[in-house]
Amino acid sequence: MYVLIVGAGRVGTALARWLLTSEAEHEVTVIDRESSRCAALEDDLGSISVTGDGTEAGTLTRAGANRADVFIATMGADEDNLVACQLAKHLFGAARTISLVNGSDRNVLFNRLGIDVIVDIADLAVGMIQGELSSFLAEEVEDLA
Repeated sequence: MYVLIVGAGRVGTALARWLLTSEAEHEVTVIDRESSRCAALEDDLGSISVTGDGTEAGTLTRAGANRADVFIATMGADEDNLVACQLAKHLFGAARTISLVNGSDRNVLFNRLGIDVIVDIADLAVGMIQGELSSFLAEEVEDLA
């Protein structure tokens, strides 16, 4: 499977590492605007990066977006992730698009515009904290009983 990731920050890099070290053989390319991030990625994982703007068709062409089975946008700005996914899906025909979203109020927009999977960072964080807090509060109640 060919996976194209836009954003070589913590999430994008961790995904690339996981995909490349999984038992299934995946081809992975990561796009990032910062050449220093691409250089660090190449030192760590090999020649898998393309320096450029993942919201520009020319960069996506160089990265092989036309053959991406999965396109994942992990940039910090929701609008960049949305544009990149839209280009990948509608211009290059990516089979599946996945995007990080930093604001729950944007989930509806991402859904309406055809992003296949939306990962809401705030919802994930709140859910994890609630789970931990629930466990802690349950222990407190047991201690009082």
